[in-house]
Amino acid sequence: MGLKYCGGCAPRFDRVAQIKRITRQLDGVLTFHSAESANVEAILVVAGCPTCCVDTTVFHPKPILRIRCQKDAERFIEEMEQTPQLEFRKSVLVMD
Repeated sequence: MGLKYCGGCAPRFDRVAQIKRITRQLDGVLTFHSAESANVEAILVVAGCPTCCVDTTVFHPKPILRIRCQKDAERFIEEMEQTPQLEFRKSVLVMD
């Protein structure tokens, strides 16, 4: 999965710490790569606030999932643990 952080202008939680935790918990289930990598199936945008103003147009048509708070990080972990082969477009975290 491709990983893209926001610019960090107004973070309300520690984005890097959350990804480290996710990486530990999903070891063997999911691997993060640069969002610009050619072979990623989806992009996870980690934004520090609810605005989630990261420009994702360059990643379309890939599914774009977002983490905007610690609760979103928990949801992401739950989804990946329950259904590692999840069709990413069905995630509750997909950007509208």
